[in-house]
Amino acid sequence: MRRLAASAFQLGALPLQNPFIGSLQALHGQHFGRGQIWVARANDMAKPSAPSTTVKMESMAQPEVQALLTALDQEQERLLQPQPAARPNARAALRRAATRLVVVRDAQMRVIACGALLLHEDYAELACLMVTPSRRGQGMGKLLLSKLEGEALRLGRPLLRLEADVRQHALHHLAEGGGFKRCGPFDERRAHPFGVFMEKLLGS
Repeated sequence: MRRLAASAFQLGALPLQNPFIGSLQALHGQHFGRGQIWVARANDMAKPSAPSTTVKMESMAQPEVQALLTALDQEQERLLQPQPAARPNARAALRRAATRLVVVRDAQMRVIACGALLLHEDYAELACLMVTPSRRGQGMGKLLLSKLEGEALRLGRPLLRLEADVRQHALHHLAEGGGFKRCGPFDERRAHPFGVFMEKLLGS
C-alpha cells in the first residue's frame, strides 16, 4: 500500500459548504479554507449568561418595594436583639424628603434588592440595604453600592457614611470590601456598644 505523507492528507475533496461552518465563520470573524478543520476550544463554547438585572432609581410607593422594606424591618427585629435603642424602621427612614432609593429587579422585573441614600447637607448616608434571601451571594450588594455611589457623586455628596450594628456581618463585609473605613459617630449620634460607624470619600 502506498504510504501517504502527512502533508498530503487534506479534506479538499470534501468542501466545507456547511451551515454550521458558516455560522462559525461569522462568529469568529475568520474564513475556513478548503482542508481546514475547526477545533473547539473551551472558550468557544457558549457560556450560560448571568440572570439579567436592572438597577435604577425608583419610588418607594410600590407594593413590591414596600414588601421588601417590611422584610428588612422584620429581619432586623429578629436578628438584632436586644435592640440598642429605639431605631426608626426602614419606611420611616425613607419618608425623609431628601432620599434616593435604588431598586434592583430581575429578568421578570421582580424586586430583589434595594438600598437608599439619605441626603444630609455635606454627606450622604447609606440606609435600608436589603437583598431578598434567594439572591444573596450573587453580587446584588455590590450592584447596589455601585449605583448608590454614582448617585451620591451626581448629587454632589462625595462623602458617604454608614451606621450599622456590630451583628450585621454581611453589611460590614460589603462596606469594607467597597473601601469604607471605621470612623467616629457623626452628627448628634453617640457611640454605643452595638454601633459601628463607617465612611468613604469617593474619588480619593
